[in-house]
Amino acid sequence: VIDYGFHGVAQHLNGEILEELAGMMADGVPSVKVYMTYDFKMNDAEIFQILRRMKELGGVTAFHCENHEIVEYWRRTYRENGDTQPIYHAKSRPNLAEAEAVARVLNLARLAGDAPVYIVHLSCKESLEAVRDARRKGQKNIFVETCPQYLLMDDSLYGLAGMEGAKYVCAPPLRKQEDSACLWKALADGTIQTVSTDHCSFTTEQKALGKDDFTKIPGGMPGVETRGTLLYTYGVDAGRITKEKMCQLLSENPAKLYGMYPTKGAIAPGSDADIVVMRTGVEDMVTAADQVQNVDYAPFEGRKLTARIESVFLRGTQVVKDHQVVVEKAGKF
Repeated sequence: VIDYGFHGVAQHLNGEILEELAGMMADGVPSVKVYMTYDFKMNDAEIFQILRRMKELGGVTAFHCENHEIVEYWRRTYRENGDTQPIYHAKSRPNLAEAEAVARVLNLARLAGDAPVYIVHLSCKESLEAVRDARRKGQKNIFVETCPQYLLMDDSLYGLAGMEGAKYVCAPPLRKQEDSACLWKALADGTIQTVSTDHCSFTTEQKALGKDDFTKIPGGMPGVETRGTLLYTYGVDAGRITKEKMCQLLSENPAKLYGMYPTKGAIAPGSDADIVVMRTGVEDMVTAADQVQNVDYAPFEGRKLTARIESVFLRGTQVVKDHQVVVEKAGKF
């Protein structure tokens, strides 16, 4: 429905891949994503080379930060002990496993001459401490993202009966309420630059693949559709952030970060006239029945909303009217 862009992804490294990064950027993809866990993780030497090359090219490297060896140790240990419920997904990926990887990648970026780093879906207070520490030491090219699930949910959801807890399995996992409080403050003071969703929707049937083993639950939640209204309701309306800060987090900062400003991320002569019209002061609620995204549940089901997106204009053309999509496939790369 709307304009879109891509991250590249590097899952292994050789000279050919390093050269391909230049072609990727020439094709209009200004960032590459690197994973520090999963089967396609990169080691420190590979990460260092990617960071140096992307700095040379003027691009950004995005990182999924978790310590692979620690996560795998706990996953294996819990399975061997017969601890297979969704809560062990969270227990196997502790705060410090994320924070260690954040601190490590920031040190590698410093070694690479303050290469630009984008930390995706940062979820906990210890990772924020690592970011603040690196900035105190003089690193300037650190950009941080968090997501609504880390602002508004906690790990108690993994204890829900049956497979209900599986709906909330994502990585990093949901944390504690004290982590959420730290993230809200970090949004307000500028420590975090963007709020994204890590949107990755699986149906309840797909989530049930892990009914006997938490390691087989597909990781991810739907979220992009409710991001704006949740951030307004629980951020702006709750007095945690200003309207201006919300627009920075959702629009201006991402546009600047990925080289699209002021074509995107601004309302000004010559800009794209991408405009969201939000009605505030309403009494609304998140429901799966009301959503557009093609998935059979809503993680925020039943959450009260005080804002509703009425209209969306894409390059001046109205693509959403009265809360309904009226023009499809209008987006371009």
